[in-house]
Amino acid sequence: MPASKITPHTGNWIYGVNPVIEALHSEKSCVSVVCVEKTNRNLKKLTDEAAVKSVPVNIVAKNYFDRFGNVTHQGVCAQIERRNFLSAEELFLQAPSRSAFVVLDEIEDPRNFGAILRTAECAGVNGVIFQSRRNAGITGVVEKTSCGAAGSVPLCVVTNIKNAIGLLKEKGVVICGADSDTGAALWEADLTASVAFVLGSEGRGLRRTVRLLCDMAVKIPLFGKIQSLNVSVAAGILLFERKRQLLSGR
Repeated sequence: MPASKITPHTGNWIYGVNPVIEALHSEKSCVSVVCVEKTNRNLKKLTDEAAVKSVPVNIVAKNYFDRFGNVTHQGVCAQIERRNFLSAEELFLQAPSRSAFVVLDEIEDPRNFGAILRTAECAGVNGVIFQSRRNAGITGVVEKTSCGAAGSVPLCVVTNIKNAIGLLKEKGVVICGADSDTGAALWEADLTASVAFVLGSEGRGLRRTVRLLCDMAVKIPLFGKIQSLNVSVAAGILLFERKRQLLSGR
């Protein structure tokens, strides 16, 4: 496909060397074309990776990437077909016993979303659930920030997370809301059962109606002058405290 015929409006685009390589490796996405700046030092690596999947590579001038606006592309982009998302039921059925899920309540910043996906993958989370509305979708920025985790972590997109929370509750999953106002100290909570951590937006936190669905709420004790954490940092603390409890027998 000639580079002149490819536009950012003909599909979903991802940017950066690692996200493109991860997409080429992933079984959950189909890469249709890769564009690489002709002076890129990773040119051979990318062309070799693309050749394995029979994906065409277009060598382009630096100004080709201007059409994508202000994104950090590293002189590499790729057009992909979106993976199939799982339903909440499918997510639960494929998870092992004592599983862990993350439910996102209106996380609209794509970098926070991508960072949460990266943390979830590193912590061995069995699925991330988010809404189709008022939540960052799987965009190029999210793919890049997640460093490939968006193609590895099982994902479930729903119209209403409350329904997904209700299903998990029916299956015996403990719903744990992150609530800095009313939650108990994280270290005091037993997180060794199957659990779904519900994270709210940085500005508003959990919506009241979502908070009411939680079986328990936890907060991360803070000891400085700033009384809030970035939501992706909070996600990491929650998930790895659970992992610590599992590994140490609490």
